[in-house]
This record gives sequence, structure tokens and C-alpha cells, in this order.
Amino acid sequence: MEFERVTPESVGIPSQAVTDLLNELYRCGIEMHSLMLLRHGKVCAEGWWKPYNPESPHAMFSFSKSLTSTAIGFAVQEGLISLDDRLVDIFPDKLPDNPSENLKKATVRHLLMMGCGHETEIEWGPDQPGDWISTFLSHPFVYEPGTHFLYNTAGTNLLCAILKRKTGQHLTEFLRSRLIKPLGMTDIRCHALPDGTEMGGAGYALTTEDMARFVQFVANKGRWDGKQLLNEDWFRMATGKQIENRGPGWDGDPDWYQGYGFQFWRCQPKDVFRGDGAFGQYGIVFPDQDAVLVITSSSLQLQAVLTAIWEKLLPNMQDAPLAENARQYHVLSHRLKNLELVPMLGMRNPGAEESLNGARYLPDASTPCLSDLIGGTGRFVQEGGVLKGLSLRFAKYGNMVLCCEEDHGSFEMEVGMQGHHVLTEHEGVIYGAVGRWRSGNTLEMELRNTRAVSGARFLFRFSGEKLTVTADSTIPQSGGLAGDAFPGYTFTLSEGEASMKTKMYWEVN
Repeated sequence: MEFERVTPESVGIPSQAVTDLLNELYRCGIEMHSLMLLRHGKVCAEGWWKPYNPESPHAMFSFSKSLTSTAIGFAVQEGLISLDDRLVDIFPDKLPDNPSENLKKATVRHLLMMGCGHETEIEWGPDQPGDWISTFLSHPFVYEPGTHFLYNTAGTNLLCAILKRKTGQHLTEFLRSRLIKPLGMTDIRCHALPDGTEMGGAGYALTTEDMARFVQFVANKGRWDGKQLLNEDWFRMATGKQIENRGPGWDGDPDWYQGYGFQFWRCQPKDVFRGDGAFGQYGIVFPDQDAVLVITSSSLQLQAVLTAIWEKLLPNMQDAPLAENARQYHVLSHRLKNLELVPMLGMRNPGAEESLNGARYLPDASTPCLSDLIGGTGRFVQEGGVLKGLSLRFAKYGNMVLCCEEDHGSFEMEVGMQGHHVLTEHEGVIYGAVGRWRSGNTLEMELRNTRAVSGARFLFRFSGEKLTVTADSTIPQSGGLAGDAFPGYTFTLSEGEASMKTKMYWEVN
């Protein structure tokens, strides 16, 4: 089933309301990557902020949890799993000596509602050593299950381990025939833990439309293309309030203490709920308005995104179609077609570019490949590569080409030098790059992996025959480039006429 594309007015939403939402998100400084708005199952607004695009799967983080919840729903419907199955019965071989009474009471239901009884979460991740399931079950179950909320990604991963033990299938394999193929989603993938268990708590990457298909399926209460794939009762439980998630003295953002379901968050507006991933990956359902909004973004201002939606979009959804407004629709359409991350405008440096054109630099020490240094790149491209050399080419009135020689091959990446990202595909991943001269001897380049929530800002500092490259992540707390992870690397010009010319240029200037 393909989504029908319609005007906002035809489904009761003024184009101006969507434009106002875009303006508010921009005013708040939210880095948006994509947006898709549906009403009555029809797409009435969609857009991608270049270099992000419709084809590239985007990191979902904890939005993945809602998919895991749905997989458990299918397993319950088929009698493969019961919500009342106890952890001690599922994993008798992983239990600590003398299991506590609270551990004995913990069930699948408690994992789904983030109420298994832990006071703190165990360490988890794709590189975490040891038997993490035994670690989870040996971790103190301080509270009686069902009485205390603790956001627990390891608990969601444990649901995936339960699914594998009960059905013999990993999460994605289990969902493929039940959800992914029936909904027409692409061939989605999920990161795995060292023991092979898929990280259903945070490991998926989806295109924006795949997100929209899944969230519309949830909004339909399990119905798709005229067929009831998953029973409505599951969604009443999964999206309803199962546990109180506001602790004593909690004064945080209001959309994080409206109650929690089975891996879905409740929201401030009446009956609204959402799937939610770090840095603003949202799948929001408005049941009373029969509307769905999906967003990918890179922001730490999570409440600001939701507040903008509640204030600018939600109040303007009308029950009946509106008269078409050609002017407002034209303004919105033009805006959506030309969305882009804030351009990197700056000076060109003709003398430096002429000198650098074709110059080749060799690393003074072992240097990771540039593509491997972007947070979130791992597992989508070949890892562990070493950069053997790099060179730059400049078009006088055009863009730069960065040529990277790596131990597992070479590639060229075009870098927009006119204020806009230029796209390059490398090992199946689409990158966007934009550059400018920050000063007379410093070239700045932003490199984005469109599968990741963040990218890297590289600084190339030239001095004589030396080049120093440093980088920072485009957002804080994103990993990959934080702190001392990228201390800076030095390069030396190789021999040759172009190299001598470049060396002399920097010595004179």
C-alpha cells in the first residue's frame, strides 16, 4: 500500500500551521533531519533537511523499543509468550544463587512497562563483555515488580532475548513476515549484542517513511490494508498508561511524566502518545485527530520539539476539510522542497586553493579513516581502516574534492564550497559534506553520515609542509568524537612539484 499525497487543507490542516511549526522549530534552534505528517492515513506534508534524504535509514535509538514491544504483542497473540511468564522460568540457567523474592515475581509485563524492580540499570552495549543476561538477573531487584519505574534499555534488550529463546528467531527475523513485509517497509537492520541478541532497546535504523508506516500501523490499532494483523487489545495496553513514571520531587519536562505504557510514552495532550528515541526521533499519534507525525532530528532540546507541536500544529487540526489556500500551500511546498541544515557560508581562499590543488599529504602516524571517525558510522561501513594519504582538489568556482587513500581502498568525497552540502555515496552510505575557509590557513569541513544523528566538524590547519587535522562531533554527548577520542593527527607533504609549491605558499603567507 502506497501512501496517498494530499494537500494539508484537504485533510483539515492549514498549510500555514505547518509553516508555523517549521518556523518555531527553527526559532528554537532545533536541528531537524526529516518530518512527515499524515492525517486519515494520507501524507499531507513531508520534508528532509539536506543532506538527510528519503532513502537513507536514520538512527532510531530508543524509538526501537516500540518495535520490540510490537514484536512481543505478536508473540502474545500467537501464544508463544505470556505477559505473565516469569524471568526465573524463562532463564533458569542464568539465575543467581538464591534468587530474591522480587526477582521471582518479575515477568515479561514488568519488562515492557519499565517496572522490573531495578533501582539502577546494568551496563550494556555492543562491546559489553560477559554474560549480560546473567548480569541483568543478578542485579538487585530492589523494588517489587510493577511498583517502580526505571527507564531500562537493558530490560528491552532482555525482551529480545526472551523472544529468541521462546521462538527461535531474533527480533528482525520474527518481525519480517508479521510486520516489515506486510507494511511494505524496507529491509531494516538492527545492531546486535556480542551474544547475537538484537539490541531492540536502541539498535534500529529506519527511513522516515518506514517510521511513518509503523506509526500509522500503531495508530490503526494493528490494522493495515484492510487486514487486522495484530489485535486491538494489544495496542490499548501498549499505548495506555501501565505505570506511573513521575517520581517524588520530579520537576523535569512534563512530557516525560505523563505515564508509560509498553515501550510507548504518554504525552500532555489528551490521549496523545509517542515512540521516542534519543536526540528527538519521534513517532507521535493523535488518536482524536486521526493524525500521525514522525520526526528525525539531532537535538538535546527534546521538550521544545513537542511543545512546538502542541502549540503550533495540534490546535489547528480541524474536523472537516478546509478551503484550499494556493498561496499558503505554495509557500509551504517551496519551504519543504528546499529544507537544509544551516548552510556553512564563508570566504573562499583562491591563493591557498590554487596552491593546494593536487597536493598530497601523508600521515605521520597511524590515522583512522575519516569515514570511520563519524559517530554512528560503525557497522554500516567497513570499520578499522587506516588512512594512508589524502589530497585536495579545488574547482575555481566550484567545490572541493577530498581524496582519501585507505588501506582497504580509496574514495573521493565532494565537499560543497558554496554554502551547501554535496552528497557522496561510499560503501552504500550517503554522506553530505560542506566546507569553507575559517581563516587564512584553516579549512573547515562538516561531514555527515546520513544514517547517523550526528557528524563531525573537521579543521585542516596548514603550516609549511605540515597539516594538522582535528575534529569535534556536531552535537555534545553523541560519542565517537567526544573528549580525547580525536586528539588530532598530523600529515606531511609528499615530495613533488605541487608539494613544494604548497610548502612555499604557507611559508610566505
